Amino acid sequence: MESELSGSLWRSRSPGRWGVKLRFGVILLPILLSPYCFAGCETEGRDPSGESPIDSLSASSHPRGSPLSILDASGETLVLTTLPNRIVCLVPSGAETLLKLGAAELLVGRTDFDTLSALSHLPSVGGGLNPNIEALVALEPDLVIRFAGESDPSTPGALRRLGIPHLAIRPSSVADVRGIIRDLGDVTARKDAADSLLDAMNATLEEVRTRVREQPKTRVGYILGGTPPWVAGPGSYIEELLEIAGGENVFSDLKTLFGPVNAEVFLIRQIDLLLAAEGADVSIPESNAPLRRVSPSVEIPGPDLASAALELARVLHPEVFR
Repeated sequence: MESELSGSLWRSRSPGRWGVKLRFGVILLPILLSPYCFAGCETEGRDPSGESPIDSLSASSHPRGSPLSILDASGETLVLTTLPNRIVCLVPSGAETLLKLGAAELLVGRTDFDTLSALSHLPSVGGGLNPNIEALVALEPDLVIRFAGESDPSTPGALRRLGIPHLAIRPSSVADVRGIIRDLGDVTARKDAADSLLDAMNATLEEVRTRVREQPKTRVGYILGGTPPWVAGPGSYIEELLEIAGGENVFSDLKTLFGPVNAEVFLIRQIDLLLAAEGADVSIPESNAPLRRVSPSVEIPGPDLASAALELARVLHPEVFR
């Protein structure tokens, strides 16, 4: 069954049984990961000569004979001899990263799942998975950032046939998010901005680890919603954030990054605290563990992961932050 991750982790195409909303991106149910998208106007940021700032940056950063080469999340190598001026991002968390890097003027379209006000004026290409190719082509992108995964088998082939360069990303872990920030900094000639963003992220994550290091681990389950309830499993970026924040994921034995569990497990397992995003539809039997709501931004695997870790640490160990 196919689902679409976007302004939230994922939005099920069949909301009845699997109506879970995650703050993520684009993905197939058993795998789950994140896409976000942003865009800007072609004419914004041009000087009187008509040259875009990225044109001059690309000339100095990647001179003729020295193309930029990036191995993407799908295992393919993207080679760019000139840096892009018109980007369509099909991954919402990737679009958020571009905004943080100061590259909003390069974005020329959005998906239906990009709900930030900064993107509302941009034309939509539909979903992040299986977008409207005609609408995408009409935007004349010179780079498409897409989700890497089997949940969208048609888009990569369509882009190849049309000769449109594309970069596949898959933000399933904190390390993935770091790599995406670096890669997007490279393709937009904003390496310094990417380095600054990473330095700030790493410093905050280390501060959180340090402050909770001596605290006993809180056994916590993160519920994404749905019926049966979906939870964060091993290897997911949410589990990583919980561990950084001084927690222990009670669903670390799940077989997938995110997946459904029987409601009865909430009665059987030793759980200190349950977490879910504000607005998430959570329906579980009574449990001895209290349910606390957190910001939906915790479920976005983008440049604000460190802030999410800090929020989780304040919930799991409030005594440390008094």
